[in-house]
Amino acid sequence: MFRILLSGSDSRLLATRAAVLSKTGAAVVFHTAIETLEVLNRDRFDLVVLCHSLTQAQLAVIVDKVHQKIPGTKILMVTSDLDRYDLNEDGKVDATSIPEPAQLVARVKELLQVTSYASAAKARDPAHLALDKARL
Repeated sequence: MFRILLSGSDSRLLATRAAVLSKTGAAVVFHTAIETLEVLNRDRFDLVVLCHSLTQAQLAVIVDKVHQKIPGTKILMVTSDLDRYDLNEDGKVDATSIPEPAQLVARVKELLQVTSYASAAKARDPAHLALDKARL
């Protein structure tokens, strides 16, 4: 089962958005920005969803932490104003979405499908298998 980490600053909005994202079939957990940084130290996720309630500074710190702690994890930024943040233009997030539930769910499913294909291809790659055996 896929795991999604949802981060934002409004707990009611996060709870509602988590309920919406559960329609993807993934396990969804949500945390505030500070909690998110702590969770990233101990857990792994297939997708990190960043709410528009986060400040640009919070977004930048979380995105950097995701890239550092769990490289290759997809990051989706939810925003109602696509010009507000420049993280997508810098290639630091994988996608953006408006908060409308149907479009958000579709975008998340799309990103999880890409993650699934990448994981399957990685699992079939003999070089990757050799690296995994070497680590054991």
